[in-house]
Amino acid sequence: MRKILVFVIYLVFETCIIAQQAPLPVDSIPKGYFVTHSRAELMQKLSDLPLGIKVNDHIPDIIQKIERFLISYQPQKQYSDDLYAREAVFQALLGFKTGGYGIGSVLVDSKGNIIYKSHNSQIQRHRSDLHAEMTLLTDFEESSRSKQYKNVYIYIPGLTVYSSAEPCPMCLIRLAIVGVNTRYCCPGPDDGMANRISYLPPNWRDIAFKYPCIKDQSSPVLQKLAHLLFFTYLLDDRGPK
Repeated sequence: MRKILVFVIYLVFETCIIAQQAPLPVDSIPKGYFVTHSRAELMQKLSDLPLGIKVNDHIPDIIQKIERFLISYQPQKQYSDDLYAREAVFQALLGFKTGGYGIGSVLVDSKGNIIYKSHNSQIQRHRSDLHAEMTLLTDFEESSRSKQYKNVYIYIPGLTVYSSAEPCPMCLIRLAIVGVNTRYCCPGPDDGMANRISYLPPNWRDIAFKYPCIKDQSSPVLQKLAHLLFFTYLLDDRGPK
């Protein structure tokens, strides 16, 4: 009887240890969360995050509190992409902070080093094509550093783009053309292309399928913040009228 009791206690102990070590579920956010319809809804969601934002805060205060949170945020080990998601989300904040849309991207080499960062620049640079991923690739390719990572305009194998938001059709095709894999922090509400590759014409579809575009493994708070930064244009109705 004593041996059985000891064995049961051992099993309970081991179960607790395993439970503590098990990674938390990444996709634990209700799918409906990733659609935001109004400024009021955006502010309510921002105030629900551990950022210290209040529903009546002004834009400078919102930017300051998000920036403070991201600077102090420590990537969580159970989420393998948390480091890159944080950097992409920080770039999204810079996009909003500099007068544009809140979407950001980073380029990572095969060793896990971040080699370039950028964010959406459509409003700032008066260019319709400069989504976050497009700005990232365009500016990277024009830099002297890109030479060691390119063969003419095709990138060497093993590079990955981490984006704060799911790529649109334009960005997804360019990412595939240059030959990089893509991971995104939050799904796009309307224009996300990751699950619509089969709708492309055959040649483009074949190219896109060669380079996976998938949801990253990042913490729920970064996923939510990435989504809310995507919708920060609701705060002041920025963009074409």
